[in-house]
Amino acid sequence: PCNTMDEVATLKGRVTHPVYLDESTEDQNAVLRAISMGIADGFGLKVTRLGGLTKMTTVRDLCAIRSLPHSCDDAWGGDIIAAACVHLAATVEPRRMEGAWIAQEYIDGHFDWKNPVVIEKGHIAVPQRPGLGVKPEAGIFGKPLATYGA
Repeated sequence: PCNTMDEVATLKGRVTHPVYLDESTEDQNAVLRAISMGIADGFGLKVTRLGGLTKMTTVRDLCAIRSLPHSCDDAWGGDIIAAACVHLAATVEPRRMEGAWIAQEYIDGHFDWKNPVVIEKGHIAVPQRPGLGVKPEAGIFGKPLATYGA
């Protein structure tokens, strides 16, 4: 709701509704700071903004310890980041899960046309294939820069 966490701190005790932090929590340290200052009633979290799945799972666990609700969102990606968000959201205790947001409705096309990550009647199924559950169509990203393996 404000440009800085110090500004958010001035709201504590002055508003009657919960204060959720979103864009101001751009890394794990920002989340830790907000928790330690006691200024967040919850978080709107994006996997890419926090630095990937490993860092997001750490923040998820911090929220679990402090019983803070949060979301698991993507940042306008495609099927790959959507699958990551949905998988992570499925690991959050329901009473703390504020939802998962994916950009699927606003993006034309999929990386995996056979098993796309989509919203159906307000729900997103967790992909069941190996890994994140998404297998991009061959060549969709162009030629590889390098290949490794035997």
